[in-house]
Amino acid sequence: MSLVVRRKEEFWCDTSGQGCGKYFLTYLRNNTNGAFTIKCPACGHDHYRKIINGLVTSDRAREDRDVYNKIIIGLKATLRDTPQHNSPEFRRSLMKRL
Repeated sequence: MSLVVRRKEEFWCDTSGQGCGKYFLTYLRNNTNGAFTIKCPACGHDHYRKIINGLVTSDRAREDRDVYNKIIIGLKATLRDTPQHNSPEFRRSLMKRL
């Protein structure tokens, strides 16, 4: 029996792809595999990604509604203008771990 672990994954809704320019988080399980549509909670922009063992690959998936029918909606409460790793809260949390 394997342990299922959830981890945070940060997305940026790129303005060059007609997105809103916001950052948001999703939580992915380590047993998540396949082609997914990650939907921005701010503007509804679709991000097509391939996920293997809970990790988003560098492969950009092409838009194909028949294949990418699994939808993950980003968490609206995590919307931000700066990436998480640049936020003061994130830096404080890293310092507390040391």
